[in-house]
Amino acid sequence: MKEKENSSDGGKTENGRKVVERRTALGMIKVDMEYLYPCVPQPGITEEKDGGLLIITASHVFRIRNGETEISPVLYQNCMHPEKIHIDPVQIRIDSGEICFQVRDQQWIIRESETSSVEILPWEAKIKKRSCIPCTNCGRCSW
Repeated sequence: MKEKENSSDGGKTENGRKVVERRTALGMIKVDMEYLYPCVPQPGITEEKDGGLLIITASHVFRIRNGETEISPVLYQNCMHPEKIHIDPVQIRIDSGEICFQVRDQQWIIRESETSSVEILPWEAKIKKRSCIPCTNCGRCSW
C-alpha cells in the first residue's frame, strides 16, 4: 500500500515512452523505461528485502552540495565500433539513513539529513561529436 502512495507507474512522457515516478527522501525521481540507447543495467525501481530502495535511472543529473559534485548517467560510444552505444545509468540505493549514488565504478554517499543539498535536473542522451583535429587515430573515420 505504501508503495502505491509514493509511486506512479504506467504513465507516459510527452514523447510516448513509459515512465515510473517515485517520491523519495531526495524528492520525486522519474525513471524512463525506454531510451534511445540500451541501459546497462536496466532502469527500474526495486524495493529490497532489507527495506532498502534501489532506483536505476538515466533520466536525471544529481547535483550535490550546491554544484560541488555532479552525478549523471554516462553515454558510452565505442571508439572502434561507433555503432555500439549504451548508457550507464545512475544507481541510487536508499537504505538505513544513507543515500548511495553509483555510476560505473564511482560512488558517492550522503546522509538522508543532507538531501536538501541535492538538486535534481533532467538528463538527455546526446552524442557530442568530437573534433578530429588533431587526429587521435580512433578509427571512427576508417583512416
